[in-house]
Formats: sequence, C-alpha cells, structure tokens
Amino acid sequence: MRRSIGLLIAVVLFSGVACRKAAEAPKKIPITTSSAEAQAAYLKARGLVENMRVAEARPLLDEAISKDPNFALAHLLRAQTASSTDSFLNDLKAAVAAAGKASEGEQLLIRAQETYINGDNKARGEYLTKLVAAYPNDERAHWFFGINQYSLRQYDSAIAEFQKAIQLAPDYAPAHNQLGYAYREVEKYPEAEAAFRKYAQLIPNEPNPHDSLAELLLKMGRFSESTASYQKALSLDAGFINAYLGIAANLMYQEKHKEALDQLQKGFEAARDDGERQRMLRAMAVANLDEGKPLAALAALTKESALAEQIGDKAAMSQVTFARGELLVDTGKAAEAKTEFAKSLELLQQSAVPERRKEIVELYYHGGLALVAAVKKDFADAAKEAEAMRAGIETMGNPNDVRRAHEVLGIVALRQMKYDDAITHLNQADLSSPYTMFQLAKAYAGKKDAENAKAHYQKAATAYTLPELRYAMVRHAALKAAGK
Repeated sequence: MRRSIGLLIAVVLFSGVACRKAAEAPKKIPITTSSAEAQAAYLKARGLVENMRVAEARPLLDEAISKDPNFALAHLLRAQTASSTDSFLNDLKAAVAAAGKASEGEQLLIRAQETYINGDNKARGEYLTKLVAAYPNDERAHWFFGINQYSLRQYDSAIAEFQKAIQLAPDYAPAHNQLGYAYREVEKYPEAEAAFRKYAQLIPNEPNPHDSLAELLLKMGRFSESTASYQKALSLDAGFINAYLGIAANLMYQEKHKEALDQLQKGFEAARDDGERQRMLRAMAVANLDEGKPLAALAALTKESALAEQIGDKAAMSQVTFARGELLVDTGKAAEAKTEFAKSLELLQQSAVPERRKEIVELYYHGGLALVAAVKKDFADAAKEAEAMRAGIETMGNPNDVRRAHEVLGIVALRQMKYDDAITHLNQADLSSPYTMFQLAKAYAGKKDAENAKAHYQKAATAYTLPELRYAMVRHAALKAAGK
C-alpha cells in the first residue's frame, strides 16, 4: 500500500531532541515535547503508521497527548489516524494551536498539512522545499518531498528524492516502498519489483511490504502470485484491510464477482473503524458495477453514505453523493445525476472543511453539470459549465485539478464528435487513469485512427487497479473494443 499525501504529512515526524530547548543545526527535525513518556508513545505510533497499521497507532497517540496536551506532532499524527473528517480537522486544529511551541521544522510540517487540506499546492511545495533545504541529511525529509512530487505526477523527481532517502539511510524501509510505486507509475516494472522485494526483506514480518508487492503483481496481471502475496499480508495481520481489496480485485479481473464480493464482506467484518468499513462498501459498489449491476452499485454507495451519516461526516457524505452522480451520468440518467451533484455541494457547504476546499468542490460541481448537459446534448450549456470549472481551477494552482478540468472538456468535446479537441484536452488530463484512457481511445476511434484507438483501449482494459468506480464504468467496454 502506498501512502497518500494527506497521510504522509503526519508520518514525517522525526526523532530528535525531546525537549523545548533550541538545538544547534540539528540533522533531524526534533520532536518537541515536555514528556519522555509522550515521546516514547509517539515514536511507537509513528512506526505503526509508517507501516500502515493506523488503527493500532491511535491509542498510543491518545497516551502521548494525555502526557503532553501541547504535543503538536502527536496531534498532527492523530489527525491522520482519524476515521471521520471532523475528527481529522479537530486534531489538525490542535496541532496548529500547539505549533507555536514547536521547532521551525515541525511548524513547516504542520503548515504543509494545512495547505494540503486547503488545496493550496503552491504553498505546500514552498513549505516542503524549505524543509528539505533545512534538513538535507534527513532521509524522511527527502521521502516526504518525494511523496509530494509523486502526488503531482512528477515521477522522475519523486524517484530521485526516494533514492536520496535510501542513500542517507539504506535500511529506511518506507523509502523503498515509495520508490517501488514511483517506478510502477513509469512502467519500470522490474525496478519496481526489486524495490518492493527489498522492502519486504527489510521488514518481512510487517504486512504492508507483501501488500505493496501484491499490488504491483496485480497491475502486471499476475493474479495468482498477487493473491498469494496478499494472503501473506493477511497471515501477518488479519485486519489488514487493503489485502481484502486486493484479493477482491484479483478475483474481479478473472470475472469471479461473487467470490470478490464474499472477500469484501470478510474485509467489512474485519474492519476496525467506520473509515475502513466505508472503503469496503465502496469496493462492493465497484464489484457490482464491474459485473454490470449499476443498481446494486448505487445501493452499496447509499450504504456507504448512511455509514458516514451515522457519525455526522458530511464531507464524506458529499464525496459519496458526487460518486453517485458520476455513476448516474455514466448510465445516462442526467436529471438524477444533476440532483446528486447539487446534494453533494450542499452537504459539503454544511461541513467543517476549509472554505478554499469548498470553493474547489464547487468548481467540480460545475464540471458535473457540464457532463449532465452533454448527456442531454445541450452543448452550449455544457461548454459554459466546463469552462467555468477550468477557469476557476486554473487560479487554484493544483495540477491534478487542472487535469480533471481537461478531462471534462475532453468528454464534452467527445460527445460533440469534435475528436481533435477531445484528444487535445484528454492528453492534458490524467493519463494514468484508465477512465481517461478509454475516453481517449473513443476519440481516436472517432477519427478512424484504429491503431491509436486499439492501443488505448488495450491500456484501459488491462489497467488492473485496486477497486475503482470509474474504472468499473469502462473496463468491459474497453475489453470488448480491444478484441479481448
């Protein structure tokens, strides 16, 4: 399992001097706490989070905070173990409040997390650049900066940062893990496999190395080997949720949907919190959709939203509702999709997420309306809404959001049979997404470019991701078009 930028900001919390006294040019970012007991609990928790054992880390962080309520990094790491949006935001707020008593390096980490939540990619990059400049000999600093580059699809830069981390600390296992994922993204599969196997050699009794290798093997279509590696992860930790997702994906891509759903039900029962249960329900939606059962997929999404509602997580409810809207657009139900998109925006506006994040989601709402209008063949309205999304997104400075705006523009052009425009926009979208690949294939097919169309259909058909709703929307159509 790779770490997301949101999770990783909290685990780059470095071991150092456990005191509130200034140190001279420390090589590592110090952990600022008044309690040795708090530091000990925190370090154990950090190790668990780095190895993706998040649920086990939270009690230790509670202990650390009880020993030192002003322990900024403990609050930050606790935020990343939260299973609800409100819990996350409350812990982040506590970290920000305590940051004034922490070191400059710790403050940079906390500010970088704030900018991530706010969707301010430029500011986040500036904070992390300062971090690496201040601590060039800290392997975790390079590791985290590499994660940031990875999230921006700047894979060569990410690889260089992970390699620097390994040069500084050859036995620092997480750097080998992320290096494997970065190699995978540029399709250097032998290098990726070598990185993951080294990762497993360093910490063979942890489940995540076996899970990461399994995900690569899944991507390569080596389903039996992938399943065996996922089962190894579960033998080490029966509650390691990602392994259930991976085994289900292997079954799904072999058209064994009932067995995949059975596996996801096992994962649901093994889940340790509502966040993990929501992941299983989303995967159930994917498995049903991949089998050609959109109504069952919508029902699973409704259950996911109900689970979020039980804990009052309106941000999570908003995200699920938007996914329902996308699925309804895909099935041609424009009016129902429009209702879901509006409901999604309303829920987010009622949530506690930062205003800048709400502004970004409102722009995605315009993108949803563009797709609805395109389904209805109201192309003037579709163009207006898509342009509103693009213009707003470009002022925000997040390249991933810009890619999504181009995807919407590309799909609108495709619906109009403006194939050259569609290709131009889709080539500026997320080309690692099988959904984008499929749309690009359709555009090439519209231009009668059979060679490019088949190549892109083939790539979409064999993406073999972990369960992903948008992939399930196109996988079987891609298989058919690729002649498989």
